[in-house]
Amino acid sequence: MLKMLGMMVLALCVLAGGIHAGEMAMCAVCTLKGETEPEAVVATRELDGARYSFCSEECAKAFDADPYAYVFTAGPAPAATFTTITGEKIDLASLKGKIVLIDFWATWCKPCIKSMPDLDALMKDSGGKVVVLGVSVDTGDDREAKVKKFIAKRPVAYPIMLDAVENGLWERMKVKVLPTLYLIDAEGKIASRYTGAVDMAAVKRDIERISTPAAN
Repeated sequence: MLKMLGMMVLALCVLAGGIHAGEMAMCAVCTLKGETEPEAVVATRELDGARYSFCSEECAKAFDADPYAYVFTAGPAPAATFTTITGEKIDLASLKGKIVLIDFWATWCKPCIKSMPDLDALMKDSGGKVVVLGVSVDTGDDREAKVKKFIAKRPVAYPIMLDAVENGLWERMKVKVLPTLYLIDAEGKIASRYTGAVDMAAVKRDIERISTPAAN
């Protein structure tokens, strides 16, 4: 019921007359897909007191259908248990006390493949402080064999696992593009999200930020 009410509110929140001729802004949907330049504003929405701009009605409708997939919100990471491609069981809750970086990727995703060596180096250089989890969203009956063959050619030190076919973690964490990375702090709370080509400098800055105790 609450979700339905939220959708009704969104539908009513188009800012009639609020778009100025020639207005440029980052499209909330295209930004998630890696767009880095402002675009002409065609539609806007309001959500939780914030205004979001869109370059097309199609992008606005995509936002209407699942707004919180496009708006990052911090909060507890969902429960998840995986079996890695080497047969190891990993419960996300058991990693509490460490910083976790979940990388949603696929064997066909070129930006995903490009970031894997950097993620591997990041975990190795952290001295055990950071755990990277590579969660494949590959599909098909041969997905396990496909991922194993891929990793055999491009090995990484961090664990690789297949997401569930139904109600996968990627669905529950509202992954819309690949790669998508979620940074989870030592308390098990989502601290940051990164989409598209990974800015490793930004990831490292955020890890440093959540690793540093807050001043009293």
